[in-house]
Amino acid sequence: MLYSPLQGRLRRARLGVRALHVGPRALERGLEGVEPTVALREHALAALPTVAAWERELDGLDTGARSELVARAEQLLAHRFDLLGSGPSELGPQIDWQRDFKTGRRWPDVHISRVPTVLGGGSDIKVPWELSRCQHLPLLCAAYRVSGDRRFLDEVGAQLTSFIEANPVEFGAPWSCTMDVAIRAANWTVALCMATAAGSRPAWLEEALGSLLLHCRFIRSHLEWSEVRGNHYLSDVVGLLVACAPFCAGAEGRSWAVWATRELEREMAHQVRGDGCDHEASIPYHRLVTECFVCGTQAADTLCPGILSDAYRKRLEQMLEFVSDYTRPDGLAPQIGDADDGRILPLGDYGADPRDHRHLYRQAGRRPRKGHTHAAYVEGGWYVMRYGELWAIVRCGDVGLGGRGGHAHNDQLSFELALGAQPLVVDPGSYLYTADAQARNQFRSTRSHSTLQIGASEQNRLQSDYLFTLPEEAKARCLRFDADGPCALFEGEHEGFRDLARAVRHRRELHFNGELGTVLILDTVSGARGLELLWSFPLAPCEATAAGSRASGLFPEAELEIEVCGAALSVDRGWLAPSYGVRVAAPVVRARRLAESNEEITRIILLTHANNS
Repeated sequence: MLYSPLQGRLRRARLGVRALHVGPRALERGLEGVEPTVALREHALAALPTVAAWERELDGLDTGARSELVARAEQLLAHRFDLLGSGPSELGPQIDWQRDFKTGRRWPDVHISRVPTVLGGGSDIKVPWELSRCQHLPLLCAAYRVSGDRRFLDEVGAQLTSFIEANPVEFGAPWSCTMDVAIRAANWTVALCMATAAGSRPAWLEEALGSLLLHCRFIRSHLEWSEVRGNHYLSDVVGLLVACAPFCAGAEGRSWAVWATRELEREMAHQVRGDGCDHEASIPYHRLVTECFVCGTQAADTLCPGILSDAYRKRLEQMLEFVSDYTRPDGLAPQIGDADDGRILPLGDYGADPRDHRHLYRQAGRRPRKGHTHAAYVEGGWYVMRYGELWAIVRCGDVGLGGRGGHAHNDQLSFELALGAQPLVVDPGSYLYTADAQARNQFRSTRSHSTLQIGASEQNRLQSDYLFTLPEEAKARCLRFDADGPCALFEGEHEGFRDLARAVRHRRELHFNGELGTVLILDTVSGARGLELLWSFPLAPCEATAAGSRASGLFPEAELEIEVCGAALSVDRGWLAPSYGVRVAAPVVRARRLAESNEEITRIILLTHANNS
């Protein structure tokens, strides 16, 4: 909601004196007289089939699984969190929802119009944002359900009460990003549904429901809408759709549900390409967006049946097909593009490996489909090659978000390669966002990916003052994709490196042969005479060596040989980020040679072997 400068000052002053609050009568009106437990266990739970299914699974857990779940919940009971690379961290007897507990820096208790995104000192606002999403609360409720131990339910109430008291609406970091408010609202709704199972009605229920109503009003009036929208706005819509479910007997709640369902339909057309790929040029964000649409669809079909179209549902199915195709043989997804571990309703997967996207099929109520063949996603810019044990994916497409490239990297014509369950050549992922601008751009850079760098130039210019943009300069395009049994051929090109004094072009042919376990690459560079050509091959953790024009990597389950004809190869120390805030050392094979003419062709051979030792 937009206010004039005077209106904004008056609102801040008014809220500073008297925080927004929903009393018993206002809550009763919001519920349209429906008893709270009925609103939650009947109305809201019906819109959350994944939660209902999880409750049934909890009731059938064996002794070992119950013990493991309770042990995880005990960590939360002790306020011991491991978020965004923090490692197990003690937050103390009272959780400070405004604090980056990784650095100790605390965000100010000021109106959201004055909350800074960056405090310096390596602090990361994503830490208080992630904590305040409260995605751990359903796990505490689950522990209460399987154990009957009242401590877990009391902890849910204590944390909800603590949050409400410490974070008045519109004040502090937990309210400064609507996406995080929306995800919190969705997870509060789940926790309240589970807390009222079997007709129980905790003493703190009405206060929490009143705050949930305020969350809905906040989301509706602080939407992250723009002409070109991404996962933030979609999370706003889906969070509101889930959180409004208890209030849908009333006019206000009903209006939110209808509005959000219609927005869901519009956002599918806006944010998802015709081949089912999210338009943000990131596989990890495709996971988040798919989860949003899956959960949002389920809520919409319950609250507003008949609105979502067949075309919408077909595209959602295509999104799930893409997940199957990009998933590696080891069951994990490549970290191509930005990755911040984002989820909306992780439930029992809270804290699980963010590279495992197979939960999406479970959430959608479908059996997972394993990818089994080659697949091209031309609009999204992804090309998958798969035969037998050999798998590869090539990146060649626009930077996404209407040319803004908010979550894209300089990864054009790069690839990942795996043999069976062993990743070989990998994308390094993302490490940090605003907490370390230098590291952010390092992980986004051309030389961090399995592609070619010319001179010291970047495929697309990187900025250090605004870390969520990547201008569309390379104009990558696929020229050919053919697949026939064990073999596939990708051919693409781009014309990046615009800060060079001349126009250059990089064209790549990638010949995949699953029967022989080989990948042959022919790289043609035009216009680069006299410039250094640098190829990078970031490897999964292994023992890597190089001599002359050859290099090799010895992995636990495979071996990889790389030959770059006419180039000198070496092995550098590199980094991989398996999740946000975490990085591990891994080797990078580099190949260097000087372009002696304006039309250079370089032959690269990658040969894979299973390690049978």
